[in-house]
Amino acid sequence: MRHVSEWTRSEWPSPASRAVGDIEGVDAETGLRLLAGLVDEVVWLDHCPAVSASFQPAPAWLRHEPVSAWQPLPEPPPGRQPSPPDPRRVCVSFAPEHGDNARTWARRHGYRLLAPDGGVTARAADKISATRLFAEAGVPVPPFQVIPATDREPAEAYWSGRWQQAVAQRAENNLIGRGTVLIDGPSDLRACLDAWPDEPVKLSRFSPGISLTVTACAGPDRTVVSAVSHQLVGLPELAASWGAHCGNQLVGPDDLPEGLYGQARAAAYHVGEVLRGHGFSGVFGLDLVEEDGRLLAVEVNPRFQTVVSLVQAAEGAAGLLPALGLHVLSFLLPALPSPAAGRLPPGLRHSQLVVHARTDAVVRHLPSTGRYRRDGRTVRGPLHGPPVVSRLADDEALWWAVARSGPVTAGQELALVQFPRPVAGLLPRPRLRPGATAWIAALAPDAERERGHARKDERNAGRNDGLNAGQDDDRRAEDDLPPLRLDERRMREAGRHAVDLVIGRMTTPGSRPPCHAPSPAALRAALDEPLPEHGTRDLPGLLDHVTERALAEATRLDHPRCFAFVPSTGNFPAVLADALASAYLSVPGAWLVGAGPTQIELTTLRWLKTFLGLPDSHGGLFVSGGSTANLTCLAVARDHLLNGPQPYARLYCSTQAHPSVAQAAHLLGLTREQLTVLPPDDDLRLDPGILAEHIGRDRRAGLRPFAVAATLGTTGTGAVDPLGSVADVCQEEGLWLHVDGAHGAAVAGTPRGHHLRSALGRADSLTVDPHKWLFQPYEIGCVLLRRPELLPETFGVARHALDQGYLRQAHPEAPACEEVNLSDHGPQQSRGLRALKLWLSLKTFGAGAFRQAIEQGADLAEYAAGLVGAHPELELVTPPSLAILTFRYRPRGAPAAWDADAAQAHISRRVCADGEAVLLTTTVRGATVLRMCTINPTSTRADAVYVLDLVTRYGRDDIAP
Repeated sequence: MRHVSEWTRSEWPSPASRAVGDIEGVDAETGLRLLAGLVDEVVWLDHCPAVSASFQPAPAWLRHEPVSAWQPLPEPPPGRQPSPPDPRRVCVSFAPEHGDNARTWARRHGYRLLAPDGGVTARAADKISATRLFAEAGVPVPPFQVIPATDREPAEAYWSGRWQQAVAQRAENNLIGRGTVLIDGPSDLRACLDAWPDEPVKLSRFSPGISLTVTACAGPDRTVVSAVSHQLVGLPELAASWGAHCGNQLVGPDDLPEGLYGQARAAAYHVGEVLRGHGFSGVFGLDLVEEDGRLLAVEVNPRFQTVVSLVQAAEGAAGLLPALGLHVLSFLLPALPSPAAGRLPPGLRHSQLVVHARTDAVVRHLPSTGRYRRDGRTVRGPLHGPPVVSRLADDEALWWAVARSGPVTAGQELALVQFPRPVAGLLPRPRLRPGATAWIAALAPDAERERGHARKDERNAGRNDGLNAGQDDDRRAEDDLPPLRLDERRMREAGRHAVDLVIGRMTTPGSRPPCHAPSPAALRAALDEPLPEHGTRDLPGLLDHVTERALAEATRLDHPRCFAFVPSTGNFPAVLADALASAYLSVPGAWLVGAGPTQIELTTLRWLKTFLGLPDSHGGLFVSGGSTANLTCLAVARDHLLNGPQPYARLYCSTQAHPSVAQAAHLLGLTREQLTVLPPDDDLRLDPGILAEHIGRDRRAGLRPFAVAATLGTTGTGAVDPLGSVADVCQEEGLWLHVDGAHGAAVAGTPRGHHLRSALGRADSLTVDPHKWLFQPYEIGCVLLRRPELLPETFGVARHALDQGYLRQAHPEAPACEEVNLSDHGPQQSRGLRALKLWLSLKTFGAGAFRQAIEQGADLAEYAAGLVGAHPELELVTPPSLAILTFRYRPRGAPAAWDADAAQAHISRRVCADGEAVLLTTTVRGATVLRMCTINPTSTRADAVYVLDLVTRYGRDDIAP
């Protein structure tokens, strides 16, 4: 078989036409009539509706659904069953091989997904296996070699001195250019191979010519070749990487050097025939590059491409069925209708640009999808009219928003912009024409902002004339507002910016070193300033300032390699909840003031009891955290059993109890001698035998034992006191049992913690911290009592008030017990709606997601303990308990003078200073040990391996001569 570069016009193999400038397809009227008889509905699945919108005239049976591999599918309503399949309802996806979302959506809703076989698609998309496909089709490719995934030679061995430049490509097809890199020499190749370990790499000679894309369709009986476009690749104005796809513009045979248009169509025809032979059906794209007057194949895109929306405009102008309809017919018919052909109209040279984020950035605002008109720097829109590129005036553009406001990563697609005219010259790497550049500057002025830099200057400079219009009027209107109020426009601007900052924080947990504690002098220099007598109009700038100079100047507890403390991770719905509760001034104190917020708290308390397996008769309230919860519970114990302070009262705990227990005893008027601190057993737990012995001894000495503070999850090792046995002692002695489960109580909500539920139900009071293992942002703790009616006996306003007449019932005619005043249940009168964050999190994710996250943290601790146990230089000190383990670095053959305790502290300091992890020490049985707490649901096994590798590396450095 001869190469396609040798085909002439008279030898053009198309059955439709021998005119090289034709567009092939199916007659539009015939195709639409067939489709109307075959389908009741066709759904286009993609985050952007450009392809379905460009199908003109728009048929009633075609619609769009925003389903793609890059956005999670919404969960179906509980109990909803999948719709039965209907062969007359079909859907088409942009890139179904990039995820399961399209197939899942089709299955749920009873549609047939018209997509080629996944295996055939994968082979065609693979840049290495595609070379075999091109060879079979007789289509030439640039000279190349495949660098193996393993047993590689040095980079110099693969570099051809005859090549001025080369292109390295990963086998896996990619959509944002990160798998294609320009190589200038062996050093570049070495860096590329280091970045792509354990996978084969295709290294091709760089061909500097123009790039083209041919759109075609592999039908059941023949390949149909449609339009050709100039592919814009790696334009620096639009993309982050050299290989990124930046747009297309339609071309005709007269726009290209002699013979290239025919070569492009012939190549697509032969590639399509080979694809059909391998079982592929549907629309595909073929990318080609020119070298010395001939076209060389680069890759196959066995899927829809964004250029199809332009191609469909050309097909419509030529009287042909749009490509999306041809794709559907290719799956539903045994043979396509009679071939038809039409000429590309001379003036039809539509173009489009794909706008990428060139850096990691925060996009505050992108225009809505629609038609826009530009006059100089001013853009107006969206305008009334169909979003169809073929109907645009010369001063108009069609904007398709792809990204949403918030953080974006380098290379991410932000928008698709379509124009009625070409946007660049027909060159390999052209510069955008000034008009196109002006459009991008006007429509996406903040698309390229780096996070945290130059925002204030940009705002002061203004984005464009249209966006700055009316600011003087806004300032005058703001002068008429009452004190401490902003106009709606400024509130929306600052609110959007605040949400962007939140999203930027929560989507980049590893973007900053996790351990960060600047010096007091540095923070004073940045933040200590005189009282501002006059304010500023730049609230977004203030948000940037306080975020970067204060909030970010702290250790990242949500970093996936922060294994210190009991790290809170937070979640986005909880952040929104705190903002809403503040905006509504929610005070779940007196029912008269906060009836709705109070009911939210009561409902959330009931959910938490259900999660932990506690009886519904338990009750309580949310407080700031475990310290206040312990104080609240022990205050009730004191009042219930002692009737006030008594000098002979005794409270018991172990040395492993949290310091807040001792603090609470102090605040309750107990001296340190009245807090009996007992030694733990060999497993660092409260010993019931020793406890009973001390209680008996104290009674015989005339003292008054009244309460025991047991721990469910000690801070140092995660140890769990034998709660059942301790409860037996308390029951026999008539003592109050308080369980500090600030960290560990949440495990009772999982199968691995169900055995704790019985003992928890026997406890008189329980502390739970949702801002620990229930993944809430600070602050939210919880008090739960077996007899909640005791709370008002300690904290009720009626007991303490000098005159509480102003706190009346909201509905005097209703029984008093129906209205719950939570201010009577705890130490705070004015209290925030802490419960809303947990309520909204549970409603958003469901309790099952929390159970899974808890189990994941416990599993990771067990995995890390296994690594420690298997390592000859590491020693497990305490086994994993409640996602906490402790261990030591203990090398073989350490010198006699080696100080093990000092070594652990040194390793901890080095790990933190490394900037990639936080690992601190604690003391176990008098020895300094390293401690890991693995509750962060974003932490992975790789993170644990990384940190343990750091431990051994710095441990070896410590003993090296």
